[in-house]
Amino acid sequence: MSYLIGVDGGGTGCRVAVADQQGRILARATGGAANIASDLATARKNILATTYAALESAALPPEAIRSARAVLGLAGANLGDFRAQLHAALPYKHADIISDCETTLTGAIGAGHGCIAAIGTGSVFGRRGEAGFTQLGGWGFLLGDDGAGALLGQDILRRTLLAHEKIIPHSPLTEQIMDEFAGAPKQIAEQARTFSPGDFGRFAPRVVAAATAGDQNAEDIMARHTDIVRKCIDAVGFDPEKAFCILGGLGPAYLARLPRRYRDAATPPLGDALDGAIYLAKRQQE
Repeated sequence: MSYLIGVDGGGTGCRVAVADQQGRILARATGGAANIASDLATARKNILATTYAALESAALPPEAIRSARAVLGLAGANLGDFRAQLHAALPYKHADIISDCETTLTGAIGAGHGCIAAIGTGSVFGRRGEAGFTQLGGWGFLLGDDGAGALLGQDILRRTLLAHEKIIPHSPLTEQIMDEFAGAPKQIAEQARTFSPGDFGRFAPRVVAAATAGDQNAEDIMARHTDIVRKCIDAVGFDPEKAFCILGGLGPAYLARLPRRYRDAATPPLGDALDGAIYLAKRQQE
């Protein structure tokens, strides 16, 4: 018997679901980061390790991977030739590697029309309409990820250095961060050189919480990124009459700041990216 496998991989972690041919999920597993544009070798290793963990959890032998039909929704799948490189190194019988935005959109709104904003460590915006699937963003930390946690973290470290040099005023959060680096700006600069997007993203919850508490530096960051997120939602094709979900760890923080027309249109997702991947895998075999 062959099985369906869904993979959701990004800069923070990897999740895998195993399902039967009817799409009923038998088991799930979680593992390490799987952004194929950031680190292809590590992404492949984590995808396979997490797949084998899910198979074990479903009481299936490791060999089941070779007869499986898989849909992998991965960050970085829209860049370069990383998708082709990974495809050649996977043991699944059938594998379709697509953007994690498409699996997230499918999981969130089903097969109908509508759009999503998915904002966590990275960010991406997607829509399904008459012309099919459209993605906006997803260009990665260096040139994209508008509104994402990695950029919030980078921005608060930048503002900490600016405040230390008296270019802008300090706020409680920048003072706290400065103290954590022993008051030494060189420590911030040197450590940040080695940071991954996930490392920067660990500061994001503090930025959100501080902005809510009235911290001016945090508020300035959140206000600027909220405006960017709103423009991205509009650009991808927001329609208040169609399905709209805002997802990810930072989704609720941005939704609370968006104008009422977006808040009124937003609905809870039907499912997650793994549900979307399994749905697409099932549809492919039909």
